Amino acid sequence: MRHEWSLADLLDLEFLFSRDQELLDRGGDKDLSKRDRSIYLEIKDSCRQQDDPDRRSCLLHRWLSARRAALPRDEKRSVLPGRLFRELIGLCSWVFFLFALAGGWGLAMSYLSYSGKAPVNVTTFLGLFVGTQLLLLLVLLFFITAGRLRTRPRLPLTYSLVRKAVFRLAVKLGRLSRGTETYRWLVGLSGSGQKFGDLYGLLFALPFFSLVQLAGMGFNLGVLGATLLKVVATDVAFGWQSTLQPGAEAVLHLVRIIALPWSWALPAGIGYPDLAQIQGSQIILKEGIYRLSTGNLVSWWPFLCLAVAVYGLLPRVILFAGGRFGLRLLLRRFKFDSAAHRQVLRRMMTPRLSTTTVIVRSEKQELPIAEPVEKGTFPTTGKQVVALIPDEIFAECPHKELAGFVRNRLGAELGPCLRINQPEDNQKQVLNEIRQSITPDTDALMILQEAWQPPIEEFFAFLSQLRKTGGKKILISIMLIGKPTPETIFTKVRKQDYAIWRQKIISRGDPYLQSIPLVDA
Repeated sequence: MRHEWSLADLLDLEFLFSRDQELLDRGGDKDLSKRDRSIYLEIKDSCRQQDDPDRRSCLLHRWLSARRAALPRDEKRSVLPGRLFRELIGLCSWVFFLFALAGGWGLAMSYLSYSGKAPVNVTTFLGLFVGTQLLLLLVLLFFITAGRLRTRPRLPLTYSLVRKAVFRLAVKLGRLSRGTETYRWLVGLSGSGQKFGDLYGLLFALPFFSLVQLAGMGFNLGVLGATLLKVVATDVAFGWQSTLQPGAEAVLHLVRIIALPWSWALPAGIGYPDLAQIQGSQIILKEGIYRLSTGNLVSWWPFLCLAVAVYGLLPRVILFAGGRFGLRLLLRRFKFDSAAHRQVLRRMMTPRLSTTTVIVRSEKQELPIAEPVEKGTFPTTGKQVVALIPDEIFAECPHKELAGFVRNRLGAELGPCLRINQPEDNQKQVLNEIRQSITPDTDALMILQEAWQPPIEEFFAFLSQLRKTGGKKILISIMLIGKPTPETIFTKVRKQDYAIWRQKIISRGDPYLQSIPLVDA
């Protein structure tokens, strides 16, 4: 059974990834490998077998639980952003709902103030409390059908404002102190919104979407409550008028169209005014309201309340429920296949190659013998990696030896090996060959790169074209090697060279792009 993730879990996961990145920048690769391997050995039996597609999700959730448990109690409360996010969403739900409820109540009470001289205009009421909401829903529908309701390229203005309001509310309420590690991380996260959006898409847009729908529900409930209170506690008259002077039959036809959702249960005279009531509630300025009967003037309020409930409240309820359901569905379908996810899984599932010294006693002397702590390699996924090898080192690259490194570092088999070069005149041909080499069995694209050479703009221009060719979700791994020796080109990468390349790759903001030394240090 797939474990249920939450948005708080994903935020904590990304936050802990950022902490690990800081440790990597300080050269703590071995410490991370040791820690994550120890976690894996403790939790591996609690997840299903290797061929289970949900095993990756299970392992990462168990890893997250282990990392949370290892934090001191003070850090759990003050550092992890997931707890803060969960509390703020709950708090903002009440704040948005109550403020919108008060706004709808106040606006309706103000509009329905009746002095006894002029009835409340039904047309204006419908335009203000129903028409504007339908217009907003149409705008929302446009954004959805146009594919714009996502974190890239940009959320609609409403949700961007809501997101900023939540962040400011966190600071104002003291839930998020300036200068803390969590605050700095969230500020940095807002600056790398493209990467976050490419990875999680709608996941972190839906909570703000739901907040807006919750506010809409509160507004409509406020309007309904104020209208019903006015009707019950006071004497409110409703009427209609227009300079165009439409006939009562035309008004009835329009009213019937609006009342279609409930007319089957509440017919004319109950759910909406009939022809006689419409004729008897028409306002003519020169005649005043003294000729109009009370029965006709009060016949409109059920129709108005039902219109607000059906066209204002009900769509918000449906969208709110749809947002909650969509969030759970997206969480269940999330694949956890980004570069950061794979790096943690690689550290967890790769046996440690460190050694321990065992003293063997013989008749004459004691001999120290080094034996491996664990044996084996990273379990493969059964898929292939398309290797892209620069032209200048292609001939010196032994493919059989490269296949062993790829299996150990990426957990996949070496597939087609393509010769690439940087000149633009041959780039289209290279990209076409890469496009033809990508199959359903392709797990990633791999670029073999000499780390001692500085990253240049031509390389990243090619990388951008490669991303367009392979798609947004395919993993691109920059496999770094050091300076070649007369014996082999597969040498270890210097720490300073690796740090330069890693920072350059991180600055790209691509969650499916990573740089890894081909030869494990």
